[in-house]
Amino acid sequence: MKIIANREELLSAAQDALTVCPDKSPLPELECALLTTEDGMLTVAGGNLQVALERRIPVQIREEGTVIVNAQLLVDMLRHLTEDKLTLSVDDKGYLTITCGEAFYGVGTLDSAKFPRLEIPFPEDTVAITGIPTLSRRTVFAVSETDDKPLMKCVHLIFSLDGLRAVSSDSYRIAAAKGASKSAASTDMLIPASSLEKLAKLVENKEELRVGMTGNTVVFMKEDFLFSARLMQGQYFDESQMLSRIHPAFIVLTDAQLLRNAMSSVYAVIGDQNRFSLTFRGATLRMTCESEYGGSSMELDTVPLSGNPSGVYWYNPAKLYECLKALGGTMMLKVAENGALLMETDELTCLQVPMREPKPVERIAIKKRAAAEKPAKPDMQKTEKAKKEKKPKEKKPKEKKPTKQVKDGKKKKEPVSVPEAA
Repeated sequence: MKIIANREELLSAAQDALTVCPDKSPLPELECALLTTEDGMLTVAGGNLQVALERRIPVQIREEGTVIVNAQLLVDMLRHLTEDKLTLSVDDKGYLTITCGEAFYGVGTLDSAKFPRLEIPFPEDTVAITGIPTLSRRTVFAVSETDDKPLMKCVHLIFSLDGLRAVSSDSYRIAAAKGASKSAASTDMLIPASSLEKLAKLVENKEELRVGMTGNTVVFMKEDFLFSARLMQGQYFDESQMLSRIHPAFIVLTDAQLLRNAMSSVYAVIGDQNRFSLTFRGATLRMTCESEYGGSSMELDTVPLSGNPSGVYWYNPAKLYECLKALGGTMMLKVAENGALLMETDELTCLQVPMREPKPVERIAIKKRAAAEKPAKPDMQKTEKAKKEKKPKEKKPKEKKPTKQVKDGKKKKEPVSVPEAA
């Protein structure tokens, strides 16, 4: 194998491959990037047991070939080169050399036959999709963080004639985002949130991708780019049916950014003990947060649309703030009688489950708390005295009493030995 390539293009492809390679793996081939020449192009691939990626870049091919080399090592070598063009070659023994200007690198490689390759679906079995980074931002935050619910760590992608929907949930909240893509047939898939995040970092928001399924894998494709992810198997809940059961007692209209900025200010006193509430009084929304550090509140004007906005409702501030960060534009707040909060914009709907009223906050002054947490200096005199008290006393050996040889002034007679008869 011998090629002449642009250093920046090869470095970009190698860095993308590195993002999906594991740092450490019992299979050394998974820590590597695949370099292979195909149809006048160089394919740079990387992957693990969950996701895989392939990038293709134009190169000048002098000799065809395939090789795999440690991905981190490849990126480090290319990063330190300065010239625009480089020459990469592999000899018959699998020794890879990179020459760029006056710089020279030489490293060993592994057997490329053990490297897994992507399965590509037929073009007619794919649909167009755009806005992957936006879909990821609006749904990944709401997935579960615990390993005991593997399906809840996924994003549910639903393709239909009406368009694309992306749904996530951690059992305490639901995020349902809308996409612009449409499909000729209805299909759905459960893609792990971590895989969707990796894809979102590799593509632009306006880029159009073709997506299709092959076996237990979904593949996202565009020109000179392939990304595959292993899908989860199981039955996901019907979010549309669950959201339809929320019957709001009242509805108000507000701006998502204003509400998010207000909560960011109120959220400044957050601590270990949190009492966060929304109080509705007609056209006024009061946001209150209390913790051991103090309290803070702010009022906003809203536009009542239906019902009589009133009441105090308690929520998890961290989870609610994540929902507000994903929302934007004009937003409707729909509050049910039990406190369930439905936040709706044109692109995203979030459901936040309410909490019971938390216990009153135990106010602790910051200085007193810092003094209580600071360990007290030991009293040296008491410490020395305690050591002396705990030190065991040395026992003196007992003196053996001499054997009494005289009793009542008379010598004790020794027994007489009698010789045996011959």
